[in-house]
Order: sequence, then C-alpha cells, then structure tokens
Amino acid sequence: MMLPEWIEAVLGGPGRLRFILQPLAAILLGIRDGRLDAKAGRPPYIFAVVAVREQRREGLTSGLKTLTRPLIVAILVDMVVQYLIFRSVHLWSALLVGALLIALPYAAARALTNRIVRRQGAG
Repeated sequence: MMLPEWIEAVLGGPGRLRFILQPLAAILLGIRDGRLDAKAGRPPYIFAVVAVREQRREGLTSGLKTLTRPLIVAILVDMVVQYLIFRSVHLWSALLVGALLIALPYAAARALTNRIVRRQGAG
C-alpha cells in the first residue's frame, strides 16, 4: 500500500525524530502528574475531565499549565518542518500534529499512571 507523497515526506524527512521525542516528553510529564494525582487521591485524569464535573476545570487547568510549553514547541517544530519540506506552512496542520503528539500521550500516561500507582498502593 502506497502512502500519499506528503505523508512519506513528513515521516521520512527532516524532523522525523519529533515523532519519538515529543510524545516521550509528554508521557514523562503525564507520569509525573499521574503520580501526583494518585497521591492526592484524585481520579484518573481523563475520567476526571470527562465525567467529574467538580474536577473538570482543575484538571483542564493543570493539564494546560503543564503542556503549554511542550505544545508550543511541538507546533513550532511542525511549522519549521513543514517549511523545510514543502516551502509553505499550514497553521491548522501544525496545531493538529502538535496536539496529537503532545496532548494524547500526556492524557493517557497521566490517567494510566494514576491507576497503576493507586493499585500498587492498595495491594
């Protein structure tokens, strides 16, 4: 199966290391915050943001506070890579890629770490 040319260019071109380093940084931040959540007795992050109305604002605020710099870096790096490969920049694409590389791994790692730490503490 052939990938579209632009996907091959992005995955194989300059900046491909960001597909490893940026999610890794987000995961490490998520692990740190998930441990703090577990010690504070808060529910897993994604559950708290989606289902626990009283903790939604606090969860979103803490996540955004933690992710502001990595998210900005991810967006800027994607914009630079777009320019190097295509000689043009598409802001919406950079925002989407930045969010996918940072926000999703962070939220998953934070929630899973909370569950793991709480289970280990209970066992």
